[in-house]
Amino acid sequence: MSEMQNNVNTQEDEIDLRQLFMAMWRNKYLILSMALILALLAGLFSKFMVSPVYQARLDIIINMPAQYHTRFGDYTLPINSNGQYINLITSNSVLANTIENMGYEPGTISIEGLRDRISIKQESAADSEKPNIYQISVSANDPKSALALARTLFSSYMEFIDMMTKERAANHYYNYYRVSLLSLEVSLTSNQELLAKNEVLLADTEQTINQKEVLEKTEGILSGSVDFVVLDNIINQNYFEIEKNIIEIKQTIYALEDSIRTTNEYLKQLETERENIAKYYNNQDTEENPIELIGVAETSIYLSSEPVAPSCKTSPSNTRNTAIGFVIGLMLGLATAYIREFWLKKEQKLYKH
Repeated sequence: MSEMQNNVNTQEDEIDLRQLFMAMWRNKYLILSMALILALLAGLFSKFMVSPVYQARLDIIINMPAQYHTRFGDYTLPINSNGQYINLITSNSVLANTIENMGYEPGTISIEGLRDRISIKQESAADSEKPNIYQISVSANDPKSALALARTLFSSYMEFIDMMTKERAANHYYNYYRVSLLSLEVSLTSNQELLAKNEVLLADTEQTINQKEVLEKTEGILSGSVDFVVLDNIINQNYFEIEKNIIEIKQTIYALEDSIRTTNEYLKQLETERENIAKYYNNQDTEENPIELIGVAETSIYLSSEPVAPSCKTSPSNTRNTAIGFVIGLMLGLATAYIREFWLKKEQKLYKH
């Protein structure tokens, strides 16, 4: 008896698909209404409440060399890949200068907030082992702002790369020529001392040798030897060897002095360059004494084409958000219909019994 009763209760608890479909059909207006209402709310919220986002794109080509030529020598750049160079577009210095040049009010946008607006994508190049084309997308709330931000970002980036390479080159060659100057001065002092010793030695050395006097001093040593001719004076080879050494040392000294003059000129020019670079970083006027080092960025980093203002927004998508609202509303409607048909009615039946 109890087993039959359990089977009956189980059958009553089970809901077949036909009952479920009929229950949903009876509540079709409720389900559809909830779906349409949520779709409408999502669409209105997306259109009027969410700020639109527009993206301007920069197509940047980078082909930085391993070295670049300056009047002080060929400088080896500290970065050796195009990918490392393009990542500097989101560095703190570039973003800080971009914020300043855009004229944003203090506190309205942070470096982190601006960094979130920038995305970097590398284009693949089938015919190149090292792709060097990068897409930089810059986001803003309107097309004009997006275009202005993209242009300002690229300008700040170019200025940063240009000044970074100039600063590194100036510091490198300043330190290099300071060490070279010390070495040249040591070498000059050594050669001057050697010159003084040779001049003293030359003064104590006779230019010619009198053979008769030598023979008289060595009388008897050559007795019984064959006859030979005796000259009064002959050239002293030691004298001319010392004289030759003095000439070579003087030539070396002249070359060292010339190198020291050139090195001092380079150091003076590099000191001026470093002062002007420091003024630039301190936001001081450098027009009277411009930085004369030739930059490498202008010929190695450039845009394939000028950026344009975006014609349509990137996000939010009103259509997509409306569709999402419709699906959510449909699911809520189905859940409400299910609860209404099977849960509440079952509770009512149990309450009546």
